[in-house]
Amino acid sequence: MFPALPAVFQPKSIQVHRLSLDAERHVHDDAEPRALPLPEGASAAIGSFDGVHLGHRQVIGLAVEAARRDGKPAAVICFDPHPQTFFRPDAPPFHLMDLSQQLRAFEVLGVDYAYVLDFDARMSQMTAGDFARLVLRDQLKLSHVSAGSDFHFGRKGEGKADDLVAFGKDLGFTADILPLQTDAAGNKLSSSHVRQALLAGDVVRANAILGHPQAYLGTVQHGAKLGRTIDFPTLNLTLSDYQRPRYGIYVTETVLEDGRVVAGVSNIGVRPTVGGDIELLETYLFDFSEEVYGQTVETRLLDFIRPEARFDSFEALKVAIQDDAAKARTWFAGR
Repeated sequence: MFPALPAVFQPKSIQVHRLSLDAERHVHDDAEPRALPLPEGASAAIGSFDGVHLGHRQVIGLAVEAARRDGKPAAVICFDPHPQTFFRPDAPPFHLMDLSQQLRAFEVLGVDYAYVLDFDARMSQMTAGDFARLVLRDQLKLSHVSAGSDFHFGRKGEGKADDLVAFGKDLGFTADILPLQTDAAGNKLSSSHVRQALLAGDVVRANAILGHPQAYLGTVQHGAKLGRTIDFPTLNLTLSDYQRPRYGIYVTETVLEDGRVVAGVSNIGVRPTVGGDIELLETYLFDFSEEVYGQTVETRLLDFIRPEARFDSFEALKVAIQDDAAKARTWFAGR
């Protein structure tokens, strides 16, 4: 399913089926030949699930619980591309996860199947009733559906989460709708709140909503290698379609292709001291000197140290990085 990814970043056991509509609105399964056939009677959670945060986990948990109770497979239905990307293709990047990261998160939650629906012009114009009948009943043959209370489906979002209950009664499946979930302070658990926290540099808050660190998956790029000149070589990743956090210095850990997890400190931004204008995630790995250009790695944000700043000289930049690294090492020592 993801041949370009090393094994450590690929889902191991979840069966993935990509589903798309043809012009007659029949749903076709584009799974790889090795994927198991679609099961009948699965219990599925449905949503965009960007970030797979704590609220999403509860929705998925309802589907897994129903599946285990009824002796059926557990599934997740998600969309690719994200509907927001389809309707606003020129909007700033906002993704909290890429699809492979979502699939790994689903797998950890006990999901057996992932149904990835191709969100295109045809699907965007499908009525809520047709979606329930053609996709949920006829193609996926679901016995149960779970969703969050803010889930919408069908043309112009005409279908509300509660409509799944009514459709299910007519079409032969049951539905659980999870009420709005909040944290101990009464704040909504939502992907939008994660994005807001990241934009503010409050990665601790973002991770608390997610229930795991915000992570950026990408291929290590060649850079200008200026870090080497001040004894701080870095791994450089582009930010791709991910939500940009506040530009600044972060405590991070990076997962390498061989599964090793290496502590470090990262700068996210445009490197104003060297006149940069390209957004990068640059990571200095502690006690690490190997060449990993071209490898896929995943860098996790753990805490925020300071905003990105412009320094008057390389020497001043070096002193600041030394201080940042010392603070990050102290953070790990107190972990």
